[in-house]
Amino acid sequence: MNKLLAWIFSLATATLAGCASVVPQALREQARPVPFAALQQAPERYAGMLVLLGGEVLALRPRGAWLEIDVLERPLGLRDRPRVDQPPRGTFMVLLRQEPGDAETDSLRSGRLVTVVGEVQGRSASSPGSPGPSVVLMARHLHLWPAPLLPGGPSIGIEFGYEGSIGF
Repeated sequence: MNKLLAWIFSLATATLAGCASVVPQALREQARPVPFAALQQAPERYAGMLVLLGGEVLALRPRGAWLEIDVLERPLGLRDRPRVDQPPRGTFMVLLRQEPGDAETDSLRSGRLVTVVGEVQGRSASSPGSPGPSVVLMARHLHLWPAPLLPGGPSIGIEFGYEGSIGF
């Protein structure tokens, strides 16, 4: 009987751990729940606040030690993964400091899904190659979701890491 209870407890623990957010708990507690429509309408009102957003990478622009990432925002689902089955609600820009040899930033490309905790900086000016003015976040944490195994297919993988993940 004790072995059965231990097995059930282990299974329940593993199941709950698999449902945990990819965002570190300390940052998750600091991030404010702001509706994306309100953030788009008046990003200046939320300047300095941490928010949690996600979506699909549209474009990348290196700017010296920084990388500008245009993201098509999508609602977040289980584990804070962007839901591609939901319609996008707009775009936002992420400013990410590039660290030499960082495998995660090297893997960033158009079409990949990301979840970001970032500090609201305001609104960007429209620049060549960008989708237009959008909310700007300074990344505090960026999670790059594993790429689908097949084009258009689901992404299945095992993820490891702290302050980022490696999927395979």
